Amino acid sequence: MWWPGHIPAGKRCSEMVTNMDLLPTFANLSGNEVPGDRVIDGKDITPLILGESGAKTPHDVFYYYFMSQLQAVRSGKWKLFLPIEERQYGWLRKIQKAEAELFDLEADPSESINLIDTYPDVALKLMELAEVARADIGDYQRKGANTRAAGMVENPALLLRSK
Repeated sequence: MWWPGHIPAGKRCSEMVTNMDLLPTFANLSGNEVPGDRVIDGKDITPLILGESGAKTPHDVFYYYFMSQLQAVRSGKWKLFLPIEERQYGWLRKIQKAEAELFDLEADPSESINLIDTYPDVALKLMELAEVARADIGDYQRKGANTRAAGMVENPALLLRSK
């Protein structure tokens, strides 16, 4: 990112963030607040952007969904790809059976060494976190307590027309 006088030049940050963090972050940086009448999934990452000493990701856990299907869970350096009977891939709806895989992203950012058999306790913890997400926002054909419909614009061109 670049913002002369605010963001330190040449500084690197390896903390986990997501595009969902942009709304609450830009709201904060512009002196505004996020809407309070709905759940906002992103977190304010202003301390990371401004290079504050000791700034850490605001995400204790992060869930990877493809469409409505929970496919992976990350907490700290660990990422678990869930065992799924029918994993959806891409817009082609390709289906593939997937075994559980566990990766240490600090030691193996390319996710090439599966540590599922070496750290079964870590995998179990991440599986428990997956159940939290499933109960909250759902997974594939399973509805969660807080499942909400995705926003959709039928015809984006209509938004550009002036009245």
